[in-house]
Amino acid sequence: MGKVRKHSDSESDDGEIEFKKPRPAKKKKVETKTAEKSNDNTRDAKGDAIFALSNKRRVTVRAFPNGEPAIDIRETYVVNGEQRPGKGICLPLVQWKKLVELLPDIEEAITALPKKK
Repeated sequence: MGKVRKHSDSESDDGEIEFKKPRPAKKKKVETKTAEKSNDNTRDAKGDAIFALSNKRRVTVRAFPNGEPAIDIRETYVVNGEQRPGKGICLPLVQWKKLVELLPDIEEAITALPKKK
């Protein structure tokens, strides 16, 4: 904290010292360097399609090194303004198709769950 001497226009200066709190630093908006918006799709630096599920969860459609499609469902975190992948699962296309096939059954199981009172 800095000391600031309070000046008075009158002849008698009582030497009053006022302490001012430093202003808090403004929060900078975190920008993601890995994703950029183009039309209705979001793509990362590699050109992979990204679909946001929430603030910290997303689905990325990319290719395995052998060229096979992969659906990557991950949590993300930010380090130095860059969004990084965290825990998640990467499904090969066969498993993704099976999951999509099972969605009606999964929805039914969700609705069949007992309601909490």
